[in-house]
Amino acid sequence: MTQLARNRLTWSVLSIIVFAGLGSVAQDIDLPRLVPAFNQAYTEGPGAWGNCLLGTVGCPDQVCTTGCLVTAFSSVLAYFGVEVSVPARSSCTGEARSGMDPGIFNDWLREFGGYGRCAQDPVGNCCLIWEQLPVDLEITTHVNRNDIGLNPVSAVVIDHALRQGHLVVAGVHWGSSCNGGSTQTEDCHWVILTGKRNGTYTIVDPYNPDPTSPYGVRTTLDAGVHGSYIIDRFVVVVGPSVDDLHLEVQVSPLQASYRVGDPIRLAMVTPRSSGAFLPFARVTTPSGQIAYVVLDGADPSRARYSATRQSLVPDPRSLTSEWTWHSETFSAADVGRWSWEVWVERSLEPGTKIGRQTISYEVTSANETSPLGAAVLGILLVVAIAAIAFISTLQTGIE
Repeated sequence: MTQLARNRLTWSVLSIIVFAGLGSVAQDIDLPRLVPAFNQAYTEGPGAWGNCLLGTVGCPDQVCTTGCLVTAFSSVLAYFGVEVSVPARSSCTGEARSGMDPGIFNDWLREFGGYGRCAQDPVGNCCLIWEQLPVDLEITTHVNRNDIGLNPVSAVVIDHALRQGHLVVAGVHWGSSCNGGSTQTEDCHWVILTGKRNGTYTIVDPYNPDPTSPYGVRTTLDAGVHGSYIIDRFVVVVGPSVDDLHLEVQVSPLQASYRVGDPIRLAMVTPRSSGAFLPFARVTTPSGQIAYVVLDGADPSRARYSATRQSLVPDPRSLTSEWTWHSETFSAADVGRWSWEVWVERSLEPGTKIGRQTISYEVTSANETSPLGAAVLGILLVVAIAAIAFISTLQTGIE
């Protein structure tokens, strides 16, 4: 390739980037749904997490002081519908909890090795380890090589990600130094880019100076809580789609019909998701009654029916391993056709059914042949009669 050709190619590529950047400035960008906003400095109120210790191995930090990245990623995970559970022994509140907020997420990271040592940590493990997030997130890291604004290449990358429904978490600075006694000049704070309006990015700032509010501040990049933000590093996060979740409903023994006295066991599992979900089961009984199934004390043999919408259990639970939610031995009162609709929901998106499955079966009395069995017997009887007639014809011909 000649030098002239190389120059033309270079200018062509630059032109594409520049025009793409100019085009993106002129167009507003909206994510498909609202990004949850959490406040790292929430220290006063029910379930407050701001004073919880952040990190492990003696890390002296708290969520309210240096937890902007953890708080931002709890919003990211909540946006993608990811929930986790922590036992009471690992909870900052001393109680077992499920869901997604900075407190629960920080407890989960502390319990499952989500913090590591960074060069700037004087003591302990205070840095989030990307590889230890609770679900498989595709994370790509980029650097904005511009100290006074956003360069065209970074703008194109960010705009494309937002248009695809992906989130962008950005490290920012807002002056010559981040804090009064600090010499740090980059990645002083982390925010979430949520869209674009009139050429400026909308963000969720995870720092809200109101200690009584659990919510972060919805603002713009040039009007952040600390000042006008300039992006340093940024990560594009591609998370799991609601449609990616695979729910398996297992029936044991698997049959089209059962008789009085037969046992049955129904279980569910989400083998590719470690999140916590609210499980639902709605049944149509032989009499035509439609009801939600509710377990008392999570005992699969102690189910009751509710006319109002209720989940099988009151709290989200992990379904990474098979969970039996219905177990019984059929009685005479169960004779007839049963149909079940089974699904799960994320607590942050109530009413959105995920992985919906349906099953149905027939229960017959102990001395009654099921419709399927009757049909099979009927077919066998017809075949037998035809065979006898055919043999009779052969015998007549021989005589």
